[in-house]
Amino acid sequence: MTILRAFAVLFGLLAVSNLMKPLGFDENQGFVFMGRRLEGTPNMIAGWSFAAFLAWYAFSLWKEKASALPLGIAYGAYVAANLFLFTLRMPAPTGNQRLFGLAYTAVALGGAWGAVAAMLRAGFARRDAAPGRIVLRSFALLFALMALSNVLKPFAYTADVGFVLLGQRLAGSANTAAALVFAGFLGAYAVAIWNEKRAAVALGLAYAAYVVANLVLWNFRKPDGAEAPMVFAIPYLISAIGVSSGAAALLWKHRARFA
Repeated sequence: MTILRAFAVLFGLLAVSNLMKPLGFDENQGFVFMGRRLEGTPNMIAGWSFAAFLAWYAFSLWKEKASALPLGIAYGAYVAANLFLFTLRMPAPTGNQRLFGLAYTAVALGGAWGAVAAMLRAGFARRDAAPGRIVLRSFALLFALMALSNVLKPFAYTADVGFVLLGQRLAGSANTAAALVFAGFLGAYAVAIWNEKRAAVALGLAYAAYVVANLVLWNFRKPDGAEAPMVFAIPYLISAIGVSSGAAALLWKHRARFA
């Protein structure tokens, strides 16, 4: 068995693990999404969504398909962000918990990015001759992740979870409507990028402009006490603007080949 197939088995087992999380075998083992442990319906939606994603990733790795590389890059980015946010939002561990946390972080990051390194070493980047496709498809998967995040916002599983529209955090029916509309938008955007549809260029430019406007307006309209610590705010700004504007720039650069 090659190293790639070993990783495929690992991610297949993780898919099964995520499939089991919503079944409630252990109330302390809910799916951790963007640094928060979920329960109830959000736990089911997120757990089963990632089970499907990891099953797709495992199958692509086993068959050594070129699409496995953007899947791996997106998953590695998500794992890093999830661990970072979980560390910020949880009390500092001590003793054996701290040692377990360090070991878990090393294994999680090593597995996620080790698979990417193995694919690069095996020449996956040369299997797709279309310029920029691997990076664009990685962006597409990150936008799909954002769509999932918006699907969960109407559940308001913590007090600071609500869709932010033009700098204002929404609640109630307004939160539900805006979150689901943007989930649909981001889902359509992700599909258009993956399939290289011309609509992706317009959607990307519009979304990049919206993200910048939303961040600027939030700075003026945020409620008292909503200031995030710099260790969180700076990476968030870099990733939010970098992903949205980076995808738009790359889409514009390669727009000529989009159908």
